Amino acid sequence: MKPKFSISAGIILLLIPYISHSADFLVQPPPLSMDKFYSERGKTSEWIEQMRQISKTLGATLLSMDKKNWGEALKNAQDFGSAYKKAAKMIPEWKDLFDLEASELFIASIQSQDTENIKQFSGKVKKTCTQCHRKNNISVWARYHWPSTQTIKVLDPIDEQEVDYDRFMHRLSSSFKNIEILFGQEKYNEFWKAIDIFSKRLRGLRSVCSKCHVTEWTKNSPSVKDFFVGEDMIDALQEIKKTYASGAPDAKLFKKKMEYISEQSCKMCHLIHQPAAMIQRAWGN
Repeated sequence: MKPKFSISAGIILLLIPYISHSADFLVQPPPLSMDKFYSERGKTSEWIEQMRQISKTLGATLLSMDKKNWGEALKNAQDFGSAYKKAAKMIPEWKDLFDLEASELFIASIQSQDTENIKQFSGKVKKTCTQCHRKNNISVWARYHWPSTQTIKVLDPIDEQEVDYDRFMHRLSSSFKNIEILFGQEKYNEFWKAIDIFSKRLRGLRSVCSKCHVTEWTKNSPSVKDFFVGEDMIDALQEIKKTYASGAPDAKLFKKKMEYISEQSCKMCHLIHQPAAMIQRAWGN
């Protein structure tokens, strides 16, 4: 039996802007037959392209119908039917989530310009999209759009040893805690060194970002390093150092800067990345 993971969340759908969920739902790994559509890293998958084609052709059909351009609406509906049918064959395990009969009746109702049947069968088709997205979107995102951290290695700049991602993050966390502990104990020489250690490890974390965020690392636009591991974090540490160098450590400023790093770097990064990682680990990835 495949492991399951229970979470609460909202899903932005491809065809329907909003949908409500029950308090809990189960997220299971997507079928292995989907792997072939995501085999080329960095390239939009054939599955996503097919979903976009379904969305575009259905939208075009309804738009043409609203304008009473029935010939164009029929052509778009037939294109939608082809795209919908193709998608139904791409993932064999999901074939029952598609209603091919409703799709054909939707096309027929466009051809006969039967607005009541158009409403009925377009609603049935949309419902299949809703149900599939509700059941599978998060699992697809977690498997294919969030690479597993289990494959990431990081060079620890302190001992110059390559370690796995989890171990590096534990070291980073300990380095941050050490700053606060040593400041509270007024062991300022060790505290000064602790800031240097954490600063080096925080900069080292930038190499992790680049393993997934490849295209964002450009000279002409903000890169991911500007968000959670940017120079503002290093500047906050330097501000703490400056007050110590003046001979009068400022406890109020220290608390403010440490909270800034904790909230804007650690917490924000975790809020974005940890849910997918937790799902992957529940699956044994």
